[in-house]
Amino acid sequence: MPMRMSERFHKSLLQSGAIPPGSRVLVAVSGGADSIALLLLLRHVAASMELHLEAAHLDHALREASGDDARFVAQFCADLEIPLTQERRDVAEIARQRKANLEEVAREVRRDFLVSTAQARACQLIALGHHADDQAETFLMRLLRGSGVTGLASMRMVNPPLVRPLLSFRRADLLAYLQERQVLWRDDASNRDTTFTRNRIRHDLLPLLETFNPNISCQLAGLCDQLHQDNEFWSDLVAQELARCGRWQGDAFTLGCPQLRESTPALAGRMVRAALRQIRGDLRSLTASHVADVLKLASEGPPQGELDLPRAWIVRRYDTLLFCKERLDAAVPFKMVLHRPGIYRLPHGRTLKLSLEAKALGESAGAVEFSAASAPFPLQLRSWRPGDRLHPSGMSGTKKLQDLFVDLKLNREDRQTALLLLKDDETLWVVGLRRSEGRRPKAGEVVLRIVVEA
Repeated sequence: MPMRMSERFHKSLLQSGAIPPGSRVLVAVSGGADSIALLLLLRHVAASMELHLEAAHLDHALREASGDDARFVAQFCADLEIPLTQERRDVAEIARQRKANLEEVAREVRRDFLVSTAQARACQLIALGHHADDQAETFLMRLLRGSGVTGLASMRMVNPPLVRPLLSFRRADLLAYLQERQVLWRDDASNRDTTFTRNRIRHDLLPLLETFNPNISCQLAGLCDQLHQDNEFWSDLVAQELARCGRWQGDAFTLGCPQLRESTPALAGRMVRAALRQIRGDLRSLTASHVADVLKLASEGPPQGELDLPRAWIVRRYDTLLFCKERLDAAVPFKMVLHRPGIYRLPHGRTLKLSLEAKALGESAGAVEFSAASAPFPLQLRSWRPGDRLHPSGMSGTKKLQDLFVDLKLNREDRQTALLLLKDDETLWVVGLRRSEGRRPKAGEVVLRIVVEA
C-alpha cells in the first residue's frame, strides 16, 4: 500500500534533519497551494516532533486580489489556531524609489519581512514552500541566463534560517494532497502570464522536457543536490586559497594575477566568484561570462586594465586584481606653496616636514636633502601633470614621469595621487619615489631636509 503524503513528509523530515524536533518554525504562507500544503503537513507532524508553528503573510500590493489573499490566509490560520503575522508593503513603490528590478525588490522585501518576523516571534527557522518543480524551474532559468556551476546548484533544503522541506516533492503531489483533503487555496493569475521567464519555463519548457523524461523535475532536483555536495568541497578549498593569497586593501579585495593563472580553471573561477561575493555580499546578476571576463583580464588584459560588472568594478594593476564595490573616485588636483620650514598637511592623511639642518642626516625613500642655498623658498608642491619631467638621480638627461611610473610599475590610482616638489619649473622630488640629480648639499652648507610621513 502506497505511503500517504503526510507519512512521506514526516519520514523526509526525519531523514534530512531539516527541522530538528522542538524547533520554533515560522511558515511563509502566501495562500497558494504550495504554502497551504506546507502549513498543513507541518501541523500534522507538529505534535510528534514537538514543533511550535507560526505563520507569516506579506501583501505585496501588486494585485487587486492581494487583499483577498491576505484575508483568506488570516481565516485559514485562525481555523488551524496558528498565530499569524501579516503586513502590507507597496513593493512597486519601493522598486521605483530604488530604481531596481521589481522581482528582485519583491524577493528582498519578502526576505526582510520574514527574517524580522522570525526574530520578533523567536522562531529559529523559516519554512518556505519551494518544491521539486520550483527547483527544476530555477535550474533551467539560471542555465538559460548563463550561470556557472555554482549558480546552477539553485536552492538548498537547509540554508539557515531558511528551510525548504518540500524540495523532494512534486507540485502534483501537493495538489493531490490538498484535493484529497478538500482544502482550498488561492490561485495567483500572474503565475499563468508567460511574459515572465519562469512562467514560460513552467508552462512551455518543462512540459516539453517531460515528453522526453516524465521524471525530469526530480532528475534536475537530484542534480542540484549533487552540485551542492560538490560546492561544499570547493567552498572549503576556495576559503583556504583566499586566506593564503587574498588581501583587503582599504575597501578593495585583492587577488594576485599569477595565483589565478597558476590555478586550475575550476579553482580560479571559484576564487573570482568568492572575491566578488566579498565586496558585493551576493552574486546576483553575475553570470559565467562575467567570471570569464575577470579571468581574461588577469591573464591577457593590459597591465592597467579595468572591467565594469553589475555592482562591482574590477581593475588590474600589473600583477594584482582589485575587486571594488564601485569605481574609485579620481584624485582631486592638489597645489600648495611652501614659504618656510614647518609641517604641512597633504591629501590622504600624509604630512610633509621641512627643516633646516646643520649637516646631512641621510636620505631614504621618504626623505631627501638639498642645499638650502640652491633651493631657496618659496617651493611649490603639486600633483603631477602629463608632460612633467625629472632628471632622476644617477641618470643623464631628463625622463618623462609617465615613463618613470611605468618603470616603477606604479598603478593608476597611485599616479593620480603622486606629488611633485618643484623650484620654479624644475622637479626636485617625486615625493616618496625619486629625487632629482642636482642641488645636493656640500660639506659645510645648510641642508634643507624634507620628510614625507603617512
